[in-house]
Amino acid sequence: MFARTHLAHMSTLPVRSLKYVCSDFITAVWYNTPPPSCARRLFDVPCLSCLARRSVCVAIAAFLLTYFLIMDILLFKRFAQIQLSQDSSVGREDEVYSPLTHFSVKGLLNDHPSQFIVVPSTEYVDSILGFSNRFITPDVISYSHLLCGFIAGKFLASNHLLDRRIGVMLYEFRTWLDSLDGTVYRAQAGLRLKYHSNHSSSGYFIDSIFDTFGGFFLCLGIFYYLKKRFGVGHGELQANGYKLHSNIPDAVVTLDNDRTTTESYSERYLLWKTFLFGLSLAVAGKCWDLAVDDFTNVYEYQFKKESSFSTMQTEYSHSHVTLVIFYLWRLCGGQSVLNYVLIAIFLDKTWQFLQYMPYVFLGASSLLYIATCIYLFQVSSALHL
Repeated sequence: MFARTHLAHMSTLPVRSLKYVCSDFITAVWYNTPPPSCARRLFDVPCLSCLARRSVCVAIAAFLLTYFLIMDILLFKRFAQIQLSQDSSVGREDEVYSPLTHFSVKGLLNDHPSQFIVVPSTEYVDSILGFSNRFITPDVISYSHLLCGFIAGKFLASNHLLDRRIGVMLYEFRTWLDSLDGTVYRAQAGLRLKYHSNHSSSGYFIDSIFDTFGGFFLCLGIFYYLKKRFGVGHGELQANGYKLHSNIPDAVVTLDNDRTTTESYSERYLLWKTFLFGLSLAVAGKCWDLAVDDFTNVYEYQFKKESSFSTMQTEYSHSHVTLVIFYLWRLCGGQSVLNYVLIAIFLDKTWQFLQYMPYVFLGASSLLYIATCIYLFQVSSALHL
């Protein structure tokens, strides 16, 4: 019924109003209609229902932090024994993947979940199922993670916590598919285990556009969720049989009988908060990408083996300053910022995260990139690059 009414309304509008129709359509699909409730039944499964328990979440977080710490120690211990310009080579077809081999700047600056969970799993899945040996192309996988990001955004816009948690899982699966298309591309291009971005390929352009859309869907889902929770005209609260409704922007309404507080903000204010997060995510991602290219041009440049510059290059790459900058990028890159907000959404702390963290990451990524440029300028001057 809605589809027929909406299409009939579209036919009566001029072309210049098409953008408003599209806006109304997105609002109707994402804002006015909830995601299918059947998805919540996933949490009826024992292995998933336990994820809603705080003790389980704490245990998983402790395990992952311990795992990441151990892998970091092993990774940087081996990194001290290799030369990036030599180790960042193409792997053999029969070589088993390991996160501690074929080091590259891109891999060393990767966030922890991508480096130690996402990338290894995509490599193992491709080795077992042979996606790269079939008709599946990286672009097909890119289109699939675009669709997955759209569906995830729909769930993230829900005012039901279980729906938002499902949205987080779907978005993490989108991230996994995004990594899988890179794995398939490298295998089909004869660059297996060589972790570099080919900026001149059409696949890189498509993947970048779809990643941008993925971030847009995430921000749109967050905005619609905030609008449902805090938006003016939606501040109706049921408490002990009484209803309180507020139409005042930026107002705080309190019910004394149960000490429940409902905040109501203007749509412009909520949009501004969401925009700041999107801006911090975009800046962190772009700065990370530029830092990877800059470090690659310096530390993966091929000198002659007998050249003194090759020895200096290795010494600089293993210096404490380089290691600190590498590790800071692992914590402040675009994918890391994405992981942080997904954790906040899963823990139902979205609004608390958006209050101050976008400013932190916006400043941190910008200052870190400036420091990276200054440092690499000194290194490249010493190496005569």
